[in-house]
Amino acid sequence: MASQRDRLRVGAAVLGAVAVLAVVGRITSPQEPASRSQPTPTTTPAPPQQLTLPDRWATAQLEVGHGGGPLVFGAGSLWVGAWRDGQVVRVDPRANRVVARFPAGGWNPAGLAVGAGTIWVVHPDTDEVVRLDPGTGRVVARIKLGRLPFEVAPGDHRFLPSLVAVGAGAGWVATGRGAVARIDLASNRVVAVIKLPPGSPAGIAVAGRSVWVAAGGDGVARIEAATNRLLGTIRLDIYAERVAVGGGALWVGGPTTDPIVEMAGAVARIDAATGRVRAIVPTGLPVGLAAAGAVLVTEPEVVGGALECIDPEATPAARTLEPALGELAIGGGAVWVADRRGSLVYRLDPDRLPC
Repeated sequence: MASQRDRLRVGAAVLGAVAVLAVVGRITSPQEPASRSQPTPTTTPAPPQQLTLPDRWATAQLEVGHGGGPLVFGAGSLWVGAWRDGQVVRVDPRANRVVARFPAGGWNPAGLAVGAGTIWVVHPDTDEVVRLDPGTGRVVARIKLGRLPFEVAPGDHRFLPSLVAVGAGAGWVATGRGAVARIDLASNRVVAVIKLPPGSPAGIAVAGRSVWVAAGGDGVARIEAATNRLLGTIRLDIYAERVAVGGGALWVGGPTTDPIVEMAGAVARIDAATGRVRAIVPTGLPVGLAAAGAVLVTEPEVVGGALECIDPEATPAARTLEPALGELAIGGGAVWVADRRGSLVYRLDPDRLPC
């Protein structure tokens, strides 16, 4: 366990976290194409506000669709993967309302990312990545991932993608079969496939010129983006399931595997430039993880859910909430959290959170 001085240096005050959140929200939207041959996105009025979180933490409650899927903030909007509806949902953070619902580009969508002027959705059934125009929802590219350069079983070379991230000049697609594909942004072609140790990737992120893959009990794999070279795997006393990037660090959360820790889970801080583990903080079992000045964790409880905030000076602060909270995102001056049991996304006021 790291010393107190090595613990997470998040922001000493909530105002610092709010300032960072506001900066994160200032992402310039790409210009929409002049041609509008495709159907315009559907605009949905904001539902009546029936706030259920205690102490009025939530300033808005949005009906987004079913699935409680991934939340991603980028291109000036919040994007929600409503996978059971086969849709990508766009939320305007200024108006606090759903402004568009796009088809996800095929059946059984999985991972979601925003970057390089498009929305990225992976489809394991067809072994492809679909890029969507964020203004119209039009499919601008379908990228076939091709066969893996190794067999998973006799005669089985299928890719079966599950996760995607964009950064370091490329798109990165992970499969639970032990590989990451690099996609060239200009040609929309797979230009490299990096083999990983056996394991099922549960999270992927780009930070510090590296691509990081949370691989469960195998720890975190680090790929050098410039060379497509696997630099190695960082072992943790965590079953690595969740990853987030913020404050020059990679944050990795999951169930703890340390037998002397009483808490169900933990979050590790890894220096994104060096790969050095700076601290491991015991928490509840992480369900969602987000970082931007503050590090937030959602965790399950016997009844409802809990939101936990990592504090560098004390035991992480937590509040039990009525909804079963899930995925998290930070941007547009707000914290966004999904209700795992329903079709809602809540906007939380950073000033009212416990850190």
